Amino acid sequence: MATGTSNSPHQPIDAYTRLAHLLPTPTPDREALLDRLHEELLTRESRAYAAGWTDALTEARRSRP
Repeated sequence: MATGTSNSPHQPIDAYTRLAHLLPTPTPDREALLDRLHEELLTRESRAYAAGWTDALTEARRSRP
């Protein structure tokens, strides 16, 4: 979830939009689909974590006298 204070160059994609894109794409089997979904979740988690740190650092810099 984007907070609006991070300086990410990428426009966030709605999770439902991304899932709607991933699910209809052809995959060899269920395991491949689960791997794709897991990879997507890890990517989103990493971006959210990085954005949170960026937001926290920005806020800490603002609060310094």
